[in-house]
Amino acid sequence: DGEVLVSVVTMLGLVLAASCAVASGVKPHVLFALIDDLGHAELGYHFDTPNKEVQTPIIDGLVKQGVELDRHYVHKFCSPTRCSIQSGRAPIHVNVINADPGVHNPSDPVGGFAGIPRNMTGIAEVMAKGGYATHYAGKWDCGMATNQHTPAGRGYSSSLSYFHHANDYYTQQDGGKCDNTPMVDLWNLRDPATDGLYGRPAKAFANGENCTMTNQNPEGGQTCVYEDALFETRVLSVIDRHTSNDDPLFIFWATHIVHGPLQVPDAQLAKFSSFIPDKSRALYRSMVNWIDGSIGRVVQKAKDKGYWDNMLFIFSSDNGGPIAGGSTNFPLKGGKFSNWEGGIRVNAFISGGFVPTQVRGTKLTEMVAGWDWYATLASLGGVDPTDAKAARAGLPPIDSVNLWPLLSGANATSPRTELQIGSNLGGDEANRTSGPTRVGGLIQPPWKILLGWGPGNIIDMAGYAGPDSPNSTNVDYSGITQVCGRTPETGCLYNVWTDPGEYTNVAAQNPAIYKQMLARVDEVQLTVYSPDRGTDSDKAACNKSIADYSYYWGPFIE
Repeated sequence: DGEVLVSVVTMLGLVLAASCAVASGVKPHVLFALIDDLGHAELGYHFDTPNKEVQTPIIDGLVKQGVELDRHYVHKFCSPTRCSIQSGRAPIHVNVINADPGVHNPSDPVGGFAGIPRNMTGIAEVMAKGGYATHYAGKWDCGMATNQHTPAGRGYSSSLSYFHHANDYYTQQDGGKCDNTPMVDLWNLRDPATDGLYGRPAKAFANGENCTMTNQNPEGGQTCVYEDALFETRVLSVIDRHTSNDDPLFIFWATHIVHGPLQVPDAQLAKFSSFIPDKSRALYRSMVNWIDGSIGRVVQKAKDKGYWDNMLFIFSSDNGGPIAGGSTNFPLKGGKFSNWEGGIRVNAFISGGFVPTQVRGTKLTEMVAGWDWYATLASLGGVDPTDAKAARAGLPPIDSVNLWPLLSGANATSPRTELQIGSNLGGDEANRTSGPTRVGGLIQPPWKILLGWGPGNIIDMAGYAGPDSPNSTNVDYSGITQVCGRTPETGCLYNVWTDPGEYTNVAAQNPAIYKQMLARVDEVQLTVYSPDRGTDSDKAACNKSIADYSYYWGPFIE
């Protein structure tokens, strides 16, 4: 009994010490790594026995030194997750579609654009109020139309980023054209004196004109730098140039990896192609290994500078892995573009010296939402997260809740008791670029209700990829659908605490629970934000690019 009492007292002391550090104004450095399209089964710490194909020793080690977030939820694809994290809102209250950054609806000066509405306050603005130096590197995908939509417009004092959903890792071209000329998507803000307040085309980072994935060493001494190496170098530089451990640092690092196109340096691919027969799987897993090494180099830089002991490292994927494009979320159902667990329940953890000792090496099974980081980091920064600017514009308030008492071990249960799942009218993969906002489901532990908004109330990706997928079986996961209607007989209800693989639909066996949750879905639907963002890419984006940016994408509305 005496030993138990000592143990309890010791644990309480550690929790109180962590709480006092926050209360006394000790602000951690924050490094947020958002990985793109990372599948659930693509990290080594999920395997009881080593998997030769999955080589992530750095990440695995950080999980062991931190807290695994076992039920960390986000949106089912790119832009909405990013908008929700940056704005502190559930996707249904900020953005649920992957609209082209060039769309524009002139009749709505607040929300008539892709990404985050103009008058919402970004997380970097909040952190800056707390005295943080704020920096961004990587994929943005939160809007481009105005200066206010850029990283600088959302509060980042420096950035090296691209605006679209993807670009080429070597040419930085996104696939779009203006005047039949391929467009480049890379934007830089390092010094406002030379780059302007909101940045300018990152021409200095352009590779040689002959650099491609298939020609990484062209003749003539042309430089060919892998795009994620550019972003890593920027993060390393930011850490290196930061001068004081007393001044808090906030870095948001949104990697291109592992989003398509599947491209990687030749030497890196050679490490995996010799024993992985499927080309896309070899590419994908070599890319994951590359970013594992990149994270290791950044963490080592933080340690060398003396920042790691007071750093909170946050790691998350932006959605589940694309099971139709090189990845697997085994043992979860579905993947990117669907609201099955494989699409929205993602790899996530925290690590770093700021994580209290008593919670290191643990797995947190309470529910966490990606948009909860907004209020959590605001609390650590000593800032009120209330978005008064958005309120004045009539926009939805934040949905974020402060999870630090849960993450630090001070509380055992999550303040998040409901997760509102986003979708759009029209479906999942094929119709993700437009359509009114819809509530795609709810999670009220242990229950999860889903509604299909595709034709015939379907949800696609309703299949299971194995641990070594894709392979020679060539399954068309996009064609595997399931009806999720609005009655207990046609609806979809799962106990995802006892059935995380969503194998057993229990809607018909639990009609009262199903109807109660459906009524809540209809209630939440009344609160959604669903602006007309515009449907066609605005010619102004091309006109501005041609006139001022030399065929680089950038802001195009004054």
